[in-house]
Amino acid sequence: MQKTSSTPTQNNKVLITGATSGIGYALAKKYLSEGWQVIGIGRDISKVKELMSNFRNNFDFFEIDLSDFKNLNKNFSDVLINHKNLNTIILNAGIYIPDSYENFSFKNAKQSFDINVLSIYFTIEILRKNIHLDFKHTLAIVSSVAGYRGLPKSILYGPTKAALINLCESLRVDLPKEVNIKLINPGFIKTPATSINNFKMPFLMTAEKAALIIFSRIYKKGFEISFPFPFNFMMKFGSILPYNIYFKFTDYISRK
Repeated sequence: MQKTSSTPTQNNKVLITGATSGIGYALAKKYLSEGWQVIGIGRDISKVKELMSNFRNNFDFFEIDLSDFKNLNKNFSDVLINHKNLNTIILNAGIYIPDSYENFSFKNAKQSFDINVLSIYFTIEILRKNIHLDFKHTLAIVSSVAGYRGLPKSILYGPTKAALINLCESLRVDLPKEVNIKLINPGFIKTPATSINNFKMPFLMTAEKAALIIFSRIYKKGFEISFPFPFNFMMKFGSILPYNIYFKFTDYISRK
């Protein structure tokens, strides 16, 4: 584990996993611009050099592979021991492998579930052992509208995000009501991961725009932050359609 240290400047402190790219990076930059102390978790310190340079007094970065379960307990626990006064924890780390039935492999499935699901469970277990969540805390999990229902080319990604939606709902039930639990379900976001898609992505949004939406809503009332409209509305509506109608819809999408 590699750490870059800084000195906290004020009390608002957020921990963001997957902080080296996409929504995680954009969120880190947004929180820093608002004067927060940010603890970033990611696998590649070279991707956050700009943030380290521009916000040297407000940004701590820990180079941790969240899928390295052998060392995760010690590495992540060390972070929490040094940053017990967290206000917000955003569990965002994830990968996107757009496999379908024709080309998926168990290796890809294991990698997807290890990073997108099991690493989240592991970090939550470590959080539970180190921090007593109460009214001062916000715990957010970044899932996806792809978790609402089965989609074309989403045989790996969709099920992992469906698991996170269910997990976040269960946390909302189990944890004290004063803890601010947020489920974040974005649509298509322009990132290095989605750049490999060879199909048109409807209502494609930049990571910076997504971060602005999340930051503006994460401390307000409500459980789910879902966007962009109307794509999220269509996906929500699709989740309640009878199967015979829904599969006609997905068949149409696949042909297109």
